[in-house]
Amino acid sequence: MFRAILKRVAPLPKLTAYERYLFIGPHPDDIEVACAPTVLALTKVGKHVSFVVLTDGCMGTADLNLAGAELVAIRQKEALASAKLLGVTDVTFLPFHDGAMYPVEEAAVAVAKEIVRLKPDLVFAPDPNVRNECHLDHIKTGIAAKTAMNMAPFESVMRSIGGSGCHSVSGLALYYTDQPNAYVPVKKTFGARKAALLEHKSQFDEKTIDDIAMYFKLRSMRFGLRTLKGLSDGYRALSPMHMHCFPEASEW
Repeated sequence: MFRAILKRVAPLPKLTAYERYLFIGPHPDDIEVACAPTVLALTKVGKHVSFVVLTDGCMGTADLNLAGAELVAIRQKEALASAKLLGVTDVTFLPFHDGAMYPVEEAAVAVAKEIVRLKPDLVFAPDPNVRNECHLDHIKTGIAAKTAMNMAPFESVMRSIGGSGCHSVSGLALYYTDQPNAYVPVKKTFGARKAALLEHKSQFDEKTIDDIAMYFKLRSMRFGLRTLKGLSDGYRALSPMHMHCFPEASEW
């Protein structure tokens, strides 16, 4: 009964109820891998969606003839084409190098400044607390996003890190999560994942894309059974109240 009362007092954010969204990706393809159907579902109904990509993706290819600035330029071009296909033209690339050799605090400062600049209602980022996640760029991006949630709302904090202004979001939705508690129906837009990933030619061949699409179809079918709404993307949603001194929300 106590948990039920808490859920009524501090409900989860409804992921499709807002107007402005920010999706944060560790690399130039992660948002599409995890969230492409959700992104297209939002833009199709007129929501404003922005992408922020934390790293330049300079390590992300099996082609040893591609490296450095040349690869970064290719990956950014692919990311812009992929985003446009999903109805997103507002894409920002932060200056961190792929490979996670940057302080997570610096990443958090950069993300907080983007939140204040873009003023999203809801932020999507990778879940940094998945026990088997070993990719440090993913972990650091998620930690940076979570940390920024407690920086961006306070003007004094933003001033201390060289920013100006402040902005409070209405919620955080974590993708690549093993503890989803909120779902977005994506039956009509599920094919967007494969279409978007086909733009990332430096990263994926068609077999790999088919394998990714099959994995996410099985995952989305599982979530659809929970919601009785067909194929669904799953996220771990947190409201501002859940993000600080509210340990019960870890169980929801």
